[in-house]
Amino acid sequence: MDKNYELEKRVLTMVSRQFECIYQINLDEMAVTCVYDVKDEAGEGKVLSLDGWLDMLNKFCYCEDKENLGRFLAVDSLFQCIKAQEESDKPYNLRRDYRFMKRDGVKWICVTLMPEIVCNEITVTFRDVSHRYEYDKIIQKKNSELRKLLQTAEQYRDALLSESVVLYQVNFSRDSLDSDLFQKNKDGNGVIKVLNTVDMYKSDSYNEYCTRWQSRVSKDTIDEYRRYATSDSLVEEYRAGRTLLSQDYRTLDSFGVEMWINKTIYLAQDKMTGDVIGIVSLRDITDRYRQEFMREALEKQASTDLLTGLYNHVTGEVLIKSKIDNEKYMDAAFIIFDIDFFKKINDTRGHYFGDCVLQKVAEILKGCIRENQDVASRYGGDEFVIFITYKQEDDIYDIVDRIFKAISTQYDGCQISISMGIFLASVCEEGYYEMYKKADRALYRAKEAGKGRYIFSN
Repeated sequence: MDKNYELEKRVLTMVSRQFECIYQINLDEMAVTCVYDVKDEAGEGKVLSLDGWLDMLNKFCYCEDKENLGRFLAVDSLFQCIKAQEESDKPYNLRRDYRFMKRDGVKWICVTLMPEIVCNEITVTFRDVSHRYEYDKIIQKKNSELRKLLQTAEQYRDALLSESVVLYQVNFSRDSLDSDLFQKNKDGNGVIKVLNTVDMYKSDSYNEYCTRWQSRVSKDTIDEYRRYATSDSLVEEYRAGRTLLSQDYRTLDSFGVEMWINKTIYLAQDKMTGDVIGIVSLRDITDRYRQEFMREALEKQASTDLLTGLYNHVTGEVLIKSKIDNEKYMDAAFIIFDIDFFKKINDTRGHYFGDCVLQKVAEILKGCIRENQDVASRYGGDEFVIFITYKQEDDIYDIVDRIFKAISTQYDGCQISISMGIFLASVCEEGYYEMYKKADRALYRAKEAGKGRYIFSN
């Protein structure tokens, strides 16, 4: 097997290993392509009709979830997802959890839809999230009779605190905390009353407590926190048939220490009064997020050029090949450029200054491309590669000219001059290496013509 192919396969596996499989839905063709399959059961690269793909999923889906999965992946739902992205000013995705039958038993799988409006496609990822439900099983087992638990909360408090940082019970219909809130001491010996930390010295309103606490919640997770921060919202959730809710957010605890919290709310109805009541359990999941952060950091380090922060040669090539395969109905520009007289810059101003020039070029380049659609990589030395997909109504010549002029700038008294070769591919009919060769020949012609210019291959 070719060594380059083996390396590409390892990089792609490293980037995708958090997923069970990844599919690409082309809504124009009503076709589905298998991009990645950890067990290679679906056949990577295999193209199915949308109906055939849905039938395949239906065979593996748990019987009680088949109807909901069918609605989630229905054609109307997929087009609504594209429309939602068009109306949003930031990346939009939609996710739901469903049970699937696997060889080692039933697994909870998070199915995520990520629309790409430019090519009218939706990327669908399948990720095993069974671990999220392990704690839910503990809660359900310990709270099989919620009414009995509320009547004897003192007996269960210490047991539940073995898994929770904070535990309390609420009457959501009346917006009242029915017990004090308890939190473990930092040394783990004993508990403190959490209401005191937000200047509430007696059991009072759930809404008021959440409002006071939200000043401690980080801005990037505040919207998630607010979803279950009012009694009315939780009564609505119960009436919609949801009895077990969960969310994660980042906050400062009662001791001022930053932490990630999983908030689990178990809802039921008091048969005597008809009130919606519940138990709220908060767990410290900081270690889990710290591990995920470290894993993402290692993956990013393996896929990026450490000096410039752009994709490295190997990862850039893998991503461009993937785009050529997945976006074969789009036109594309394959661009290669390098810095004129870069050796002279290193010889006269020093290699540290030369590294600063490379970083400046990379910084400008990042601002010229679309982060989630185009690919920019440092191929090696002072050579860079850009891959841009575009529609026929886009002025690709204007885009290339804008990139060229932006990079041809001054840096600390040094004029940055570049030579650029561009190959335009119609509906991506060329392969990666053929596109690279043609752009490289155009780059050579630009150098032969005196440098400081760009030339199109075709």
